Amino acid sequence: MGPFSEFTEYAKQTGRRLSDQPLLVEETRYFDTTQRALFDYVSDFDRLDEWIWGAKKSWTDNTHAQAPGQVGSVRMIQPPVGKPLGETVKAYEAPRMLAYSADDAAFFGLCTDHLGVLTCEAHPDGGTVLCWLAYGRLASAPAKAWAGKKLFQVALGRSLKNLERSLSRR
Repeated sequence: MGPFSEFTEYAKQTGRRLSDQPLLVEETRYFDTTQRALFDYVSDFDRLDEWIWGAKKSWTDNTHAQAPGQVGSVRMIQPPVGKPLGETVKAYEAPRMLAYSADDAAFFGLCTDHLGVLTCEAHPDGGTVLCWLAYGRLASAPAKAWAGKKLFQVALGRSLKNLERSLSRR
């Protein structure tokens, strides 16, 4: 068990509830900010390009949303090249949890049935622990499976480093 294992159980329960795919990558970090402030920032889809690795621009499509930014909303992310990618919000519990899924086309055949889960848990000593899980089915070809897992590791790890920098400037 890792140093934040007591803060990741809710994220894993949510992932098991929403996906039957294996957990591919787990990233957990402590942030010296309140749970509400951290959740509000990571769930502001119009600001994802400030910290999501590879995002050139971001915006929200609330056409089918239950409420703006919540279940049914689509996080639109413009990568440096190619078409914008859509990630649909599947579950939303402010200020604690956000789950979303990306279209299979977003991963170029490296992964299907994607689910991302972000949780923000208040730490008893102050601050907040963010857990980010990526679930999905990797390609059956070994090289593509390796590339798919590596893509998630790099994307989540670099995004959280960017998030740390973004929050330190605020």
